[in-house]
Order: sequence, then structure tokens, then C-alpha cells
Amino acid sequence: MSQWLSNGPVVIGGVGGSGTRVIAEILREVGFYLGADLNLALDNLWFTLLLKRPRLFHKKSALKVEVCRGFSILEKIMKGEYGLSWREYKFLISAISEMMVFGHDYLRAGQGFWPLKRVISMLSKNKLAVRDYIGWGWKEPNTHIFIEYLAEYFSKLKYIHVIRHGLDMAYHNNQSQLYNWGNLFGVEKPKTLKDLPVASLEYWIKANQKAIRLGKNILKERFLLINFDQLCEIPKMEVEKIFSFLEFQTNDIDFVDRICLIPRKPSSIGRYKNHDLACFPERSLDEVRKLGFNIEE
Repeated sequence: MSQWLSNGPVVIGGVGGSGTRVIAEILREVGFYLGADLNLALDNLWFTLLLKRPRLFHKKSALKVEVCRGFSILEKIMKGEYGLSWREYKFLISAISEMMVFGHDYLRAGQGFWPLKRVISMLSKNKLAVRDYIGWGWKEPNTHIFIEYLAEYFSKLKYIHVIRHGLDMAYHNNQSQLYNWGNLFGVEKPKTLKDLPVASLEYWIKANQKAIRLGKNILKERFLLINFDQLCEIPKMEVEKIFSFLEFQTNDIDFVDRICLIPRKPSSIGRYKNHDLACFPERSLDEVRKLGFNIEE
């Protein structure tokens, strides 16, 4: 097995809007292949089609088998292998059908012909210039939902979880994970827009707590937690942490400096300060602090 095939996957996940795109940009600059069908946020749309499907969790007893089948298809396509089994084709057809009808979020994005475009890109047999890459993986925020299955399926998995200030996230316009997966964490969908920030913060707390717990307990040294706010404030320290995690070494100072320019502090950092925090339970604010974020009143 070539080094390229054995060095992976390196996977990036987090609550939607956490800054996972920045980590994906860094991995691509370092030399990782993240897929040939990406959106502007660098999400791997093959993963989206196969596994960003809340209805998979209705299967319960067959969930693990189904999820691992999705991983198997994704791995083969990412590595340029196209010999799918009939069970894998059945899984793929099911994913296409479900996506065409329901889409992949509460706004029904991904309906219609969207899944067919993904399949065309999957099966187009694009030739990978393996020598151009040092490893492979993908970025798709929803990946954190599957950490337990990922750890069992991929023996050499490395997982990077990105976390951003929960109160800023509570006012983010990307709330698809709350609607897709909130029930898995006992978080009810908000009944009104007024209820949205509180529900969003509760989801953020529970989703990140679980991801961090599983990462530390199951993946151990193969788990890396990146605080997006710190990455923007002190990029060199965080970039060095990422390089060490990837076991990537370079003496090219200019290259490192260029990588450190990728994280840029967005104007949305600290947006929670423009809102009245009285709507949030004190226990929730305490959890935000425990997860490493200060709260300025």
C-alpha cells in the first residue's frame, strides 16, 4: 500500500459555522486530497449525499451496518476504486432517492437533481495524481455525528474537531445541524425565531461535549480539538499544533508564514455582544465557559 493510501483519512468536523473551512484550506495547502466534488465551503459533497441523512437513524438496529456501508463507498471513491458491491449500490440508490425527495436540511437543500450530480462526479473515474498528495480525508461539519463509527471503521483515522464561541454560534445563520440532529441530543426544535438562540446554544453545548468526550476517550492521540477563536488570534501556535498532529514537517519558513495567513478573524467574532444574554439559562453560560470561552457582558 502506498504512503498516500495509508495516510488517512484525516477528517474535519464541527457544529456548522465553526470555521472548519479554514482547517480544510490548511490541509489542502499541506498536500491532502479532500475530494473532487466540493462546495465553496470545501464540504465533501459525496459525504453529504451518503451520510447527511437523518432518516438513517430511523433504522436503529441496522444503523451501524448502514453507516459503515456509506464509509465503504466514500473510501473507495476517494481512493479511485470503483468496484462497488450490490449492497453498496443499493445503499447509493437509497441515498439518491431519499435526497431527491427530502434534501439534506430543513430548507430541503439537495432536492431534485442535486444527488444525481454527486453520483456523476463519484463515478466519473477521475484519475488522481497520487504523487501530488501526501494523504487523504475530507471536511464535512456533520462528520462529528459519526465519530464512534468512524473510529471503528478507519483504523488510521485522525479527527480534527473545530469549536467556536457558543454564543456567537447561537446567532449564526447556519442552524441546519440543530434541525437535523437536535433530537439525537434531546434538543427540541425551536417553535419560534425568538427561541432559536437558546435551542442553538443547547445543541452546541451537547454536540461539542459529546464529540470531545468521544474523541478523547476513543481516538485519544488521534483526536485534535481546535479553538477557532484562538486560531484567528494566535495562528502560528495553532498551525504548529495542526502540523504536529498531521506529522507534517517543513523547514520552509515562508510556507509556514503563508499558512498562518489563512486564518482570518471574521467580523462576526463577538457578535453575541450585540444581544441581550438574559434569554440564556445561567447553566448554559457556565458550560460555554467550561468549553474554553470567556463571556464579556
